[in-house]
Amino acid sequence: MSSQAVAMMFGIVASVLFHLSKGMQRHGIEAVASFSRKRKKERAAGVPAPSAGKAALYWTGFVLNNSLGLFSILANRYAPSSYFTSMFGLGLIALMLYSRLILKEPIRSYQYLGALVLTFGTLILGYDGIVRPRLTMAGVNLVIAGIVLAASLLAGFLLFRYSRSGGGRSRPGLVYGLLIGLSAGIDPVLKGIGQNLGGVRGFFPRLPLGWAFFLASFFFATFSFIASQWAFSRGVRVSTLIPSQNFAYITYPLLFQVMALPRFALTSMALLGLSVTTLGMVIMQIGNGEKAEPMTTDRRRKREKED
Repeated sequence: MSSQAVAMMFGIVASVLFHLSKGMQRHGIEAVASFSRKRKKERAAGVPAPSAGKAALYWTGFVLNNSLGLFSILANRYAPSSYFTSMFGLGLIALMLYSRLILKEPIRSYQYLGALVLTFGTLILGYDGIVRPRLTMAGVNLVIAGIVLAASLLAGFLLFRYSRSGGGRSRPGLVYGLLIGLSAGIDPVLKGIGQNLGGVRGFFPRLPLGWAFFLASFFFATFSFIASQWAFSRGVRVSTLIPSQNFAYITYPLLFQVMALPRFALTSMALLGLSVTTLGMVIMQIGNGEKAEPMTTDRRRKREKED
């Protein structure tokens, strides 16, 4: 098996575990928010507390979510970060089934279609990765990488400001997902640079500057996780948040490498894969312009009865 295929296999496993973890976290978010001021008021009003099972489900999802960093470290030893992240559409089907059967979220037929299209785009990107010449992140131009990262932070700030501006039917799941996916996409890129800096691949960096990149990646991973929990606490559906998150997570490392990694270019196959992935994300977001539904007392009582 080629090194590119090994990196993509790690991506497939991580994708399935990560997507299931998001469903679990959305399911159990009420339990871990039980000490909030709002929850104290509800408890005083006699609203029953979420079950211990929900808390266990949330923390199981927490562990699976954070295994993503381990898989990206393993994959970065074999190929650039985009080989790992390009597989992330494959876990989307598992998440949609979880959302429909467990979370009871309404999943429309076009969303299933969009998930299939996005997954097909992932497979095209995977094939493109296999037939490419072998590269590593050791060749990254650090000056250009710094410029791209600074521009990425600016884009993230603008997305954050937009997500906080309201705007009626501004599709909060789409905006939150892009912001979370951007932050999550920076994580494996920085880990890959750190692990390969100096031309020697390893589980951990060999140079002090490599450690700086490697440790900085955990900030973006943590921010992505916290932002997703905040979105879930505001009632954003996983079936609307995750497709846009996947889109940003898949495309960012590819675009980063095009600009900062010499000899890495967007082939016609890669452009086709990105186009199909974009189409899948757009199809899944059709009709999802409704505002996020906060977890009100009535909704909490209804959910408790269903459970």
